[in-house]
Amino acid sequence: MNRNKILLLIFGVLLIVFLWKQFFSEGESRNFKEILVELDTARVTKIQLLTKANSGVAVDLVRTGDQWEVSNGTVKDDADQNSITGMLSSLVSLKPKRLVAKSEKKWSQYEVNDSLGTKVKVYAGEQELADLVVGKFNFQQNTRSMSTFVRLSDDEDVYSVEGFLSSTFNQEFSNLRDKTFLKTNKPDLTNLKFEYPGDSSFVLSKMGEQWSVDGLEADSLAVQTYLNGIQNITQRQFDDTFGVDGKVATYRLTVDGNNMNTIIIDGYGNADDLILHSSLNENAYFEKGNLQVFEQLFVSRTNLILQ
Repeated sequence: MNRNKILLLIFGVLLIVFLWKQFFSEGESRNFKEILVELDTARVTKIQLLTKANSGVAVDLVRTGDQWEVSNGTVKDDADQNSITGMLSSLVSLKPKRLVAKSEKKWSQYEVNDSLGTKVKVYAGEQELADLVVGKFNFQQNTRSMSTFVRLSDDEDVYSVEGFLSSTFNQEFSNLRDKTFLKTNKPDLTNLKFEYPGDSSFVLSKMGEQWSVDGLEADSLAVQTYLNGIQNITQRQFDDTFGVDGKVATYRLTVDGNNMNTIIIDGYGNADDLILHSSLNENAYFEKGNLQVFEQLFVSRTNLILQ
């Protein structure tokens, strides 16, 4: 075989390798879209999710003005703002790191098919801005990097993108709800009224820098410990079956202070089986969850009096 034929054969082999990498290689091909999703988040009015975590039931996150609500078709509630922020931030400019598959046959492997993937649709009014399927999470130990596999709904190609999108979007309905229960600024507090069954009710009030319990000097350390404990309480165990229906709260905590609206915490039932409600989250009722929450909110008068 002469030299020209050898060179021609080598060229042919190299050409085949090049074409294979360009059109068939699933791990390293750079022949893909530069941007998968690009959003002006100020225009977004709705995000619709179909997730495994929520058993495939559609969840709608809808914005009216500056307020977001979340609904699963049965229950509607205020949405968790951190969840909304995370979703929108991840979709501002979603860029692929690499193309990992070009065929529907690989969808299940990367969990971007109908049964395994999280379907995400984004709207501005009636206009669809994005439609994608978020698949499984991938962690590369050698580079300590996180990525998620995604697919545009109208495309067979599967891409790897930066970040933990599977956790951002594949969430239960309850986790997308506002879990605010009690939030206070300790220096502003001036008056807390505790209403209990029987004759155990009392008022904790502040005059100047001194706290008192029904006019008796309070234990300053005990008061500060209590107030620290109610600065920020969230609840996660929603009870969507409970209805007030004329029920009277067994326990009530009324919190007043400077630069704030009155906060009312109601407890229905007994201490062992309590349903809680906060005026800061009007649409939600919560299971007590554990005894610690009850003890944290509804303290005894004797715990706060200076002995």
